[in-house]
Amino acid sequence: MISQVGRELYKVPHRILDHRVFVNGEIESFLENFEVKRNDSEVETLFQVTEIVGSLKYDLSERCIALGNQNLCQFATEVNNLLGSVEVLLEKAKIERPPSARLQEARRAREQRKQEFLNNLQHGYQRIENSFEEKEEEIAELYSDLQLKLNITK
Repeated sequence: MISQVGRELYKVPHRILDHRVFVNGEIESFLENFEVKRNDSEVETLFQVTEIVGSLKYDLSERCIALGNQNLCQFATEVNNLLGSVEVLLEKAKIERPPSARLQEARRAREQRKQEFLNNLQHGYQRIENSFEEKEEEIAELYSDLQLKLNITK
């Protein structure tokens, strides 16, 4: 009996402070009320959206088709005009025009400057080649003089 009283006394703080059952009931009640209200508002919103979509479907679809046909015809004529203009431009671009006198004169002057440059370059090469040959001859003469002075035979 004393042990049973001890167990009961041990459970008393737990029973007093344990609010889980109450809190769970409150949470379930709150969730149930919230879901009911939420479902009602969602159903209303869905009906409103359905009405709006239905009205848009019937009213705007005919307007869109009519405006689309009108504007597409207008766009088609504008694109065809643009295509014709591009073709005319391409035809003009294909026609070769003879170069102007100024351009021909500039080409001749450029060709003449190029020829002068090449001639000067060739002349410079020739001078270098000649000086190289002269230096070779001088070195050969110096070497042969050195051989004679030292009495070295080949």
